[in-house]
Amino acid sequence: MTHHREEDSIEFEVSFSNKEEAEIRTRLIALQAKIREANIPVIILLCGVNGSGKNAALGILRDWLDQRQLDLHAYERRDVRKDPIEFRRYWCDTPMNGKTGIFVSSWYSDPMVSHAYGKIDDDGLYEKLDECNAFEKTLTDSNAIFCKFWFYKNKNEQEAFLNALDDSPYEKWRVMPDDWKNCCMAEKFEATTKKIIRYTDKDYAPWFVIDNGNFTERMRTALDILCSRVETQIEELKKQKKAETKKKAPKPKKPVFVKELDMTAQLSKEEYVEQLPYLRARLNALLTEVKKRDKKVILAFEGPDASGKGGVISRLASSIFVRDCNIFPIAAPTQEEINHNYLWRFWTRLTDQKLLTVFDRTWYGRVLVERIEHFATDTEWKRAYDEINHFEKQLTDGRNIVVKFLLYITKEEQLVRFKAREETDYKKWKIGNEDWRNRDKWEQYDEAFDDMLEKTDTKYAPWFVVADNNKKYGRIQAMRLLCEHLEKVLDYNPCEDIPAPEKEKELPKTKKNKKKKKKSA
Repeated sequence: MTHHREEDSIEFEVSFSNKEEAEIRTRLIALQAKIREANIPVIILLCGVNGSGKNAALGILRDWLDQRQLDLHAYERRDVRKDPIEFRRYWCDTPMNGKTGIFVSSWYSDPMVSHAYGKIDDDGLYEKLDECNAFEKTLTDSNAIFCKFWFYKNKNEQEAFLNALDDSPYEKWRVMPDDWKNCCMAEKFEATTKKIIRYTDKDYAPWFVIDNGNFTERMRTALDILCSRVETQIEELKKQKKAETKKKAPKPKKPVFVKELDMTAQLSKEEYVEQLPYLRARLNALLTEVKKRDKKVILAFEGPDASGKGGVISRLASSIFVRDCNIFPIAAPTQEEINHNYLWRFWTRLTDQKLLTVFDRTWYGRVLVERIEHFATDTEWKRAYDEINHFEKQLTDGRNIVVKFLLYITKEEQLVRFKAREETDYKKWKIGNEDWRNRDKWEQYDEAFDDMLEKTDTKYAPWFVVADNNKKYGRIQAMRLLCEHLEKVLDYNPCEDIPAPEKEKELPKTKKNKKKKKKSA
């Protein structure tokens, strides 16, 4: 039978026999069942020029697959002013485990157009393609299966297609303003395409170029490739899962970062009351300057239970209007979040970003609680340091200032605070069995904190470790460190207009975490 669409008379004619169509559709539905059973996401990219068949392929997949297990995405060109973080929208649209996502006009569109039109050179192109490779590698490391298709037509075929559209009163609306312009530059686009495919054709995310035969043959080839690749990769993932074995956890080593902290540091109530308004005004002035420069600030807080994160965050947030601040307390992931890559739930919280975004617990859960409780395999959490560094680099490249705080208390101080919570009616909700269980693994968390600081303390997203045995000291120190860092990044000092307290106490400086030097073999 002939599978007709609105474009048949212009773009293609598909002639599958009744038997062949039934076989293909049965195989596609069976494939979706395998994807659900394997509980992994599948990502299909449909790329190519108009008239090459990519839109028709989208139509066939949309009609023949179970749409309840299917996400479709096509994008306008990104407005950098409205969305400065290039991959944010793609991260947010990644399919959950067990579902298939089809992307048209994907993360390759901007590099393609920018290079073909000469807005970026080869180095600029490869820099953007490095981001594409990293994005795909992170997802495939979380068991996503990629199938990237490039549908090709030469310049003469493109011209014939556009002329046919223009000549039809029913189809001419499909010709976009840039279509003819792009067609005239077909040679440049083709040269750019070859560079893109060569650079991003990876074992974990291969390209399949569909360039031969009529449209029926193209669709037959593409659908067979799709089914075969996904079926094969699912079997490979099953083998990998069987091969994984849990290793016995090594004995925790003594943490290094604690040596740099003065856990006895104190601040009196009088000193605290005197300094808080000054630092609040100073921080407000700095955040106002951040806003003037069209930037944003992201703060990340980690630390043991009862280390005072909420109190510090509350004082920081009081320096800015509520309308300019988002605070995200991060609890255990929901089922929907579990069914995505671990970074997905943080990307989705950054879609409507305000001037100040604060995370009370963060993506570092991957290398902290998930590591210690074995929610992540050794391979997964060890790989996460590089993934997190890349995530934070994307944030800072997108006009964000990222600052991370580890608030630390002693085990003895934690016990005091736990008991106070149990004895105070309005604080009892803050303490539970999980807190006591985490306390039993104190040394393991210390080691995990140490590794976290060593591997993810970067110039673009630094860590600051604050001794918080004394809450007043910890709050003031965190505010001061943030102000000093923003002044350094902005090369701006608002203190001339904000008088410091007459008897401002010089707090002991919390040393920036220094990476440990690896001993030579």
